[in-house]
Amino acid sequence: MLFTQLLLNGVAIGAVYALTALGFVLVFKATSVLNFAHGAFLMVASYLTVTFLGVYELPFLVGLVIIVVLLAGLGVVLHYGLMRFMIGQAFFSVVLVTVGLEILIRAVLLIFYGPLPRGRVDDLPTGGVELFGGVNVPYVNMIMVAAAAIAVAVFLLFFKRSRVGLQMRAVAENLEAAAAMGIDPNKVYAAAWAIGLSLAAVGGVLYAHFTPAIDLELQVIGLRAFPAAILGGIDSIGGAIVGGLLVGIVESVGAGYLGAEFRDVIAFGIMFLVLLWRPSGLFGTRELVRV
Repeated sequence: MLFTQLLLNGVAIGAVYALTALGFVLVFKATSVLNFAHGAFLMVASYLTVTFLGVYELPFLVGLVIIVVLLAGLGVVLHYGLMRFMIGQAFFSVVLVTVGLEILIRAVLLIFYGPLPRGRVDDLPTGGVELFGGVNVPYVNMIMVAAAAIAVAVFLLFFKRSRVGLQMRAVAENLEAAAAMGIDPNKVYAAAWAIGLSLAAVGGVLYAHFTPAIDLELQVIGLRAFPAAILGGIDSIGGAIVGGLLVGIVESVGAGYLGAEFRDVIAFGIMFLVLLWRPSGLFGTRELVRV
């Protein structure tokens, strides 16, 4: 029964990885920016959860909407205030900017929240459902999976049906042709940053109810979502979702049998093995293009 318990726990954490990897992939597809600060934005959302849900005791949905709007706005500001000026610059120069951004975010959080970890937010129902053989599924885990599934469904619906989503796909197919048709690439890039950070916000709010403590080490979730994105295919929206779930499940089962210290080894080990077999990931294309 241990395997079943670890498997179900892996689905829950894999849902957060999938949300994070999806935002990571979207920003990369849209702007060609490999955003190493993405995990830091999830960490910001978790700290904001402490503030809005833990300190001000706002209802869960109200706090979630506020945090998503704040992160989406931050994404727009980030594009127009910083990343727009990096368009056309060398790839590694842009990567270094995101690394610097991650360091800046950690410093700001350290100033405002201090070095001591904060306790888990308990705004969601406690307890769980007892299944066969003593396997327990906490309500928090079920809500995490359901909320992540809803967020992914809303994103896919927006991506395929909305005007902005259609513009993003048009720019992905052919940037010059889309620009000639009157589509402003800057607005598409800003929308990608806003949506990517919104997904990180949802993941951060959910993870604040799952992790034992909220501290500056939460950004490691972003690092674990990175192999999930690579595993699925760095340019594949669906691959990010599948990759996130796979990494979460394998990591949970592996850490359960081998020890928690092997979590990162397992996550990146999966990535290396898949890259050796298929360098473009499970669902990625061999030739990457801009969204």
